[in-house]
Amino acid sequence: MEIRKELHRRNFLKQATALPLVAGASVSAAPPGEPRRRDTPFRVGCLNVSSYSHLEGLWAPLINPRPGGKDTPFTGMRITHCWEIDPAKAEQFAKTFDCEPVKHFDDMLGRVDGVISGGYYNHPWNHILHRPYLEAGLPNLINRPFSNSLAKANEMVETARKHGATILVPSSHEHNNAIARARAWVADKKILSYNATNSFDDYPTHGIHGVYMIAKAIAEAGNPVRSVSYRARNWSRPPGVLTFEHTDKDGRQFFGSLHQVSGSWGTVRIHTAEEYGGKSFDIHRGTGDPYDKTEIWAPTIWAFQKMALHGEMPQTFEEILHKHRMFLAGFRSVLERDGQPVRLDEIPQTWESPVALPNRPGDATVSQFRKKFG
Repeated sequence: MEIRKELHRRNFLKQATALPLVAGASVSAAPPGEPRRRDTPFRVGCLNVSSYSHLEGLWAPLINPRPGGKDTPFTGMRITHCWEIDPAKAEQFAKTFDCEPVKHFDDMLGRVDGVISGGYYNHPWNHILHRPYLEAGLPNLINRPFSNSLAKANEMVETARKHGATILVPSSHEHNNAIARARAWVADKKILSYNATNSFDDYPTHGIHGVYMIAKAIAEAGNPVRSVSYRARNWSRPPGVLTFEHTDKDGRQFFGSLHQVSGSWGTVRIHTAEEYGGKSFDIHRGTGDPYDKTEIWAPTIWAFQKMALHGEMPQTFEEILHKHRMFLAGFRSVLERDGQPVRLDEIPQTWESPVALPNRPGDATVSQFRKKFG
């Protein structure tokens, strides 16, 4: 494949002088190999910055205050470079956030200390876009969905393991106080059942928030998911309901439900024998500045910064792959099984979930990716 040949050629040249991850980094585009001061910002390169992306409107203003605006920086990082499948959008992002656009997605190698990818439409090609940065051992924030197949997800994880890179695959429904409290509360509990909600317009962009929320609050507390069923008239609009089959540390089976509706940011109500009526944990967006940023959007970026500086992933590779299987099992259930349960261990490695969104007709981004990457 010509793209792969060209990618390997450029990677060889860049990685020959690429710098290892350190706790500080120069914000300037200094030549690779130049010593960096530890008291200067960590340099971030951004992929997929505009097309249906969290970066342009949500994450980037928390890192690079927009010139002439009233943004407040919430990190010790600095976006220095950016890439978008549409070069004109990269140019506009660069002007807005005072950074440098690059022509090729791997042109940031040796010039940044970590990578944040904010888009949706790119996820079937994440294994290509992130390969050079994972091979360079850099921290990578890869916005959900992680990928559209198990094979591609496994490739990224194995590349990260081989080269000592770290990965964060976040949802705002994981990185917030309510779900952190839920995760801590269930640590020593025997769950009887739970019911949850999350606001949703289609499954792969926002329904996935609820799936990741359940993974964080319930599954990662020693209650792995065995199967997922997803019933809906249409996965591209609400309502819908997912049912998760779990087993606890003792092998005991229990079930929980996730209702995907409009108008609910995110809630989890967990039932135990000791907690009559269940214990509720509700996600709140925050009211007014700065709480409308610190309650939901900033924690994801803080999690990335901590991972980047200290090399500690908020979730293990196994946990990342587990929640990815949950996502794919739900999609396969609604697409091919008429809502019947799909076990996580029966998803074929090469089975792929769709990327185009029926509720966003006419968006050319998918065709642009297919034209470039196949």
